[in-house]
Amino acid sequence: MKIGVITSAYPEFEDDPHGIFVHRLMKEISKQGYDVKVMAPYTGGKTEYLLDGVKVERFHYFYPKRFQRLCGRSGMIDNVKEGFFVKFQVLTFILFNLVNSVSKLKDRDLIHVHWLIPNGLGALIVKKIFKIPYISTIYGEEVYLSKRYKIDFILRSFINNSNRSVAISKGTLESCLKIGLKTETFDVIPFGVDTDFFRPLNINRDLKTFQILSVGYLIERKGFEYLIKAMQNVLKKYANVKLKIVGSGPLEGDLKSLINDLNLDKNVEILKNVSDEELLNLYNSSDLFILPSIVDSQGNTEGLGVVLLEAMACKVPVIGSNIGGIPDIIQDGETGLLVPEKNISKLSKAVINLVENENFRNKLANGGYNLVEDKFNWRKIAQSYISIYTQISNK
Repeated sequence: MKIGVITSAYPEFEDDPHGIFVHRLMKEISKQGYDVKVMAPYTGGKTEYLLDGVKVERFHYFYPKRFQRLCGRSGMIDNVKEGFFVKFQVLTFILFNLVNSVSKLKDRDLIHVHWLIPNGLGALIVKKIFKIPYISTIYGEEVYLSKRYKIDFILRSFINNSNRSVAISKGTLESCLKIGLKTETFDVIPFGVDTDFFRPLNINRDLKTFQILSVGYLIERKGFEYLIKAMQNVLKKYANVKLKIVGSGPLEGDLKSLINDLNLDKNVEILKNVSDEELLNLYNSSDLFILPSIVDSQGNTEGLGVVLLEAMACKVPVIGSNIGGIPDIIQDGETGLLVPEKNISKLSKAVINLVENENFRNKLANGGYNLVEDKFNWRKIAQSYISIYTQISNK
C-alpha cells in the first residue's frame, strides 16, 4: 500500500527533533513494508531526501524563498506571532500545500494528515478529485487554532470528511468533543517512544549530585519558568540539586535572564539541542525528569508529552503537570507524579519528596518503564494505525 503523509513538521536529518514523533511513526510503518511518502514545508536543507526508508519532499510556501518564516523550529503557532508578514504566509502556505498535495500525492492509496489545521484542505481536495481516502491525527493544536480564529466549522468539515480520525490522548479527544465532534468518529492512539533506542544504560553517576532533566522547545506552554522558580525552594533544602534544560527557542534569552536574576547559575543550565545519543546519556545520567507544561496565554497546551515517555523508557522517575494529555502517561503515584500547572510550591514539594525518598523514586521508575513497554511502544502504535489503514482500504 502507498501511503501519502501531509504534515507541517518533519525532521531534516536523523537527530533533528522537529516533528520527530511523526517520523518515528512513519518509519515504523515503512518497516512493515508500506511505501511512505511525506510532504512537508521547506525549513532549510534539501527539498528531497530519504530518511530511514521514508521518502520526504519539501515544498516552498512563499517567494522569494529567503523570506519564508512560518515553518521554523518553534512551530507555526509561535512563529505566526511575529507579525502581519508571517500571518500572511499562512494563506500562501495553504495554497502551496494544496497545489503540492494534488500534484505529488495523487498516486497514493491513502493519505495520512497530521495537523488538519492547516494541512486538511489538500487531503480533502485529493479525496474529492482522485477518490483517495484520508485519515487524520489530531494533536490538540488544531482545536486551539480553530477556536482562536473562529474557524472550528472548518475543522469539523475536515474531520467529518476524513475516513477516520485519531486523537493522541483523552485530553485531545475531550477538546474535540467541545467543538461538536462525536466520540464515535475517533480512535485514541497515543504517540510513543522508540524503546529499542531509549532504554536504561549502565552509567556511572555523580552520587554527590541529584540531577534533574527537562527537555523541550523554549516556549511559553512548556512552563520552564515555573520549574526554574521552583528550584529556588528546592535548593534552600538541598544544595546538591542541579537542573539541566535541553532545548532552544524564542524564550531562551528570557529564561537565561531569569536564571541569572535568581542567582541559580551554578545549579541550572540550559543546553542547546543535542543529538539523540547525547540525549539518551542525559536521561540515563538523571535522577528525575520534569515536564512543567502549562495552558499558555493563547489557550494552547501539551497534547501528550513524548519526552516523558523517553524518560520513562530509560527508567527515570517523572513529574508532569496535570493538564492536556499528560495524565494519559502519568498515573499519579504509580508511574510518576502529577502536579497542578504553574504551582511552584507543589512542584517544589514533589521534587523534595523524590529527593528524599529513593524507594519511591524506584517505584515510579519501574511503574513508568512497564507502562511504556506495554502501551507506548512504537511497534504496537504503528500496528494500530496499520489496522485503520487496512480497514479503510478494504471498504
